[in-house]
Amino acid sequence: MSENPGAPFPPQNVPQQQQWPQQQWPQHQGWPQQPPKKKGLSTKVKVLLLVAALVVDAGGIGFIFVMKAAAGPEKQAKALTEGDCVVLTGSGKEADAVKTPCDSPQAPYAVSLTGVDKGDWNCKDGFYKYAVPRPVRGDGVALCLAINAKVGLCFDDIETKTPPPLKDCGSARLRISEVFPKMSVVNSPCAEGTAEVISYASYGTSQFKSATICFVKP
Repeated sequence: MSENPGAPFPPQNVPQQQQWPQQQWPQHQGWPQQPPKKKGLSTKVKVLLLVAALVVDAGGIGFIFVMKAAAGPEKQAKALTEGDCVVLTGSGKEADAVKTPCDSPQAPYAVSLTGVDKGDWNCKDGFYKYAVPRPVRGDGVALCLAINAKVGLCFDDIETKTPPPLKDCGSARLRISEVFPKMSVVNSPCAEGTAEVISYASYGTSQFKSATICFVKP
């Protein structure tokens, strides 16, 4: 007898290798794929572009600086008024007139009149003509200058039409010996032996003051 009387008989006529049918899964089954990322710039490239941007920006700043330098700083002569004492600086397009205390030993001129330099102007006899150009900024500054009436200043030719430069008294032709706060045409207040005399008249409302300047030979 069989040790397992309750076991069923094996089924008849069943193929030996019958299996459950295999389910056909998609070959690339998996997590949904994310869309491909756009390739960004490498760190090296980004750095290079940043440097390039900085160079361009710095170049722009440099260009602005050059343009300002080309225009030049505003000339100080523009702010001068009658009665100011000045020192002349530079020459040509760089010429300027700088306000200086009238008691300074290096202030040889006093402003008697200011105006705009349009190319056709002049000063009255006895005054010196001086123009300060202002390239890029419009018309220049026109100045009529007088010798600063200060005892001890020395000059050579005081009869020029342009401001005579200060000279060392050891080699100069003329030295201011006396100054009188008034204009004198007929009776000179200067002492005997005076070599040259200049007398200035003020313009009424101007801050420029009348004066008679006596010159002697050093």
